Amino acid sequence: MDLSKGQVQLSDLIFTMSWEDPECDRRALEIQPTDRLVTVTSGGCNTLAFLLEDPMDIYAVDINPAQSFVLELKMAAMRRLQHAEFLEFLGVRQGARRKEMFRDLEGDLTSDARAFWKVRSPLIESGILGKGKYDRFITLFQSLLRLVQGRKRIERIFQNDTTERQRSYYDEVWNTRQWRGIFKVFFSKRVLGRRGLSADYFQFDDGSTSFAESFLRRARHAMVDLPVRTNYFLAQYLLGRYLEETAMPDYLTSQHYELIRRRMDRVHIITSDLKHWLAEQTPASFDCFALSNICELMNFQDTLKTFREVVRTARSGARMSFRNLMINRAVPDELKAQIVRNDRLSKELLSNDRSFVYSRVDALRLAKE
Repeated sequence: MDLSKGQVQLSDLIFTMSWEDPECDRRALEIQPTDRLVTVTSGGCNTLAFLLEDPMDIYAVDINPAQSFVLELKMAAMRRLQHAEFLEFLGVRQGARRKEMFRDLEGDLTSDARAFWKVRSPLIESGILGKGKYDRFITLFQSLLRLVQGRKRIERIFQNDTTERQRSYYDEVWNTRQWRGIFKVFFSKRVLGRRGLSADYFQFDDGSTSFAESFLRRARHAMVDLPVRTNYFLAQYLLGRYLEETAMPDYLTSQHYELIRRRMDRVHIITSDLKHWLAEQTPASFDCFALSNICELMNFQDTLKTFREVVRTARSGARMSFRNLMINRAVPDELKAQIVRNDRLSKELLSNDRSFVYSRVDALRLAKE
């Protein structure tokens, strides 16, 4: 992945679900009913979940048109389908009527989104969740995991209901040489280098000497220190499905479905490079920014440009969430007096991050004038 030319251009379907823990974003952003929120679209799950906080507007921005089309499809399905049908359409539940359902809702899509999904009818027919590039990489990981751990052992990890039982199970049953070997296979510098990652991807915030070691630490933390039975991220990583329908992203659950559906007209889908789109907005326009880890797809110059536009378009006291996955990115030094990191809260967010793949989860705030 060559970052020397700036923002990496994307067009493939990378995510069909969001892998950022929305609880971390809620705590960092403190969304209020009058707020205007900017978020990175990704799989659209968290964009829809933010509607539960009753913001005035949500601007879902993504440089990748495929991610905009994912959110469009989910919103069209929510408008047209009842909750049970919605779960069937996305692939949470078994079903054989997805092609027919798509015909009923495709009129709610833009022409570009409709064309995108029509040539991907096999994805529609199988249910789109888990069909993005990143999602398929996780599926490959699961296949190897089943070989070294076995399905029953994987299922049993979710039967532990206390931290003590989780720790005992991990240390005495789960933490085998083969388990540790998976990370060396998937996340070695050589393997990741072949996938095009640049040298600065191999720097770590947690004292690790390799990404394999770093990710293994994060996985152990999620499986030992955080409740596993309600962690739908862990269920997706290990099982490739949600454990139960009470432990799913908010937009999928029955108790939130109608409220989110009523508020969907507040979501504005924008396909654009975030810094370029922000440059077109008036100063002091937004209260919250959920930036995910987009700066890992930028060089340092474009990272600086992006944060300058965030500062310009943020209202006094605006809140932000920001992540690192593998590459060590932070607010550029020249802006740290204006964008202030809440060290205590950031540490708490990282410690409680149910997604656990991120090496850094920052709560930031624009200094008040």
